[in-house]
Amino acid sequence: MALFENYDRRIGKINAVLAQHGLESVEQCRELCKEKGFDPYEIAKGIQPICFENVCWAYCVGAAIALKAGAKNAEEAARYIG
Repeated sequence: MALFENYDRRIGKINAVLAQHGLESVEQCRELCKEKGFDPYEIAKGIQPICFENVCWAYCVGAAIALKAGAKNAEEAARYIG
């Protein structure tokens, strides 16, 4: 299912990055965040209701990568996310 614009063209590269961090899918990224008590997807939509789906999923992926890396604060998370 296409979750965001140009999904078919982008998902291969996204999945490759996820695999480097022990993650399997963008959906799993969102679930990991929810397990930790927050939902980056809903936060993005709440701040900017008309944002592109790419934004929502990018925040989920970035947050999940930071969580998997053990980031303790926003500064550390930003370093892991790039």
